[in-house]
Amino acid sequence: MSDQPHSADWFGEQRDFWWNRDFLDLMAARWRLHEAASLADVGCGLGHWSRLLYPYLRPPARLAGVDREPRWVAEAPERFRHAFPHVAPELFSFHQGDAARLPLADDSFDVVTCQTVLMHLAQPLEALREMLRILRPGGLLVCVEPNNFWNYLAFTSLTEDEPVATLVRRFEFWLRQHRGRLATGRGNHSIGDSLPGYFSQLGLRDIAAHQNDRPAPLFPPYASPDQKALVAQERQWKNAATGPWNKADMRELFLHGGGDETFFENVFANIVEKYHGEQQAIANGKFHAGGGNINYLVSARKP
Repeated sequence: MSDQPHSADWFGEQRDFWWNRDFLDLMAARWRLHEAASLADVGCGLGHWSRLLYPYLRPPARLAGVDREPRWVAEAPERFRHAFPHVAPELFSFHQGDAARLPLADDSFDVVTCQTVLMHLAQPLEALREMLRILRPGGLLVCVEPNNFWNYLAFTSLTEDEPVATLVRRFEFWLRQHRGRLATGRGNHSIGDSLPGYFSQLGLRDIAAHQNDRPAPLFPPYASPDQKALVAQERQWKNAATGPWNKADMRELFLHGGGDETFFENVFANIVEKYHGEQQAIANGKFHAGGGNINYLVSARKP
């Protein structure tokens, strides 16, 4: 097992290709980020998301990042200094802390945001309440969270001719995983669907939901920078016998989701076979997929 935090798997180069710049221009205008002079990024990691938003703020803008992993808190400042060399270093601060206990003052930021953080939390509403605590009245809350369940339903060049029964069994497998994750308090990887309702429950105003317009298509010869990054990430996982999955961990979630051992063994073997078949097809220049995803940007104002 690696000593690295789980998030290290997702902080590679491919993360730099999640967004189209003109789409962010549009969202920044809709959110009126030019009126804001302070931003808090909860679960900031290396700051991929807040580095994208920061240039839209009214200078001189202040930024604070919070993450539970000391590694990211130590490394993020250098990323920001490199990205914004002309900005005074005292405007950036990074803190180790939990999303449900933010080490930041009440009513102290114009914008509070997170990206793919709430999906990992057993009690996302606690984190949302904390984010609202540090947000000034009238300030903007922006949460970017997915429905990752969609990824297990998407078709590729290899699934088009597979038997219906095989696809249905895989769907049940991932649904059991999803239910098991919820049952064991390990988050909700489809929480993006729930955010507008959570925002309403918390009494926020001007609630709006949008979707990221950038999929991750993959097609021969896999030559664009974003496709090269995606293939490189896949190669890192290819060397593992079970691909990017921990079998024992997946079995635990599956059983908690109401599945049985025999079904798990049979379908897990099929999923691993499918994964390695995709890797072989990529190596042979035969694989292609649209790479669609559902990634919500849900925003609202604090009363």
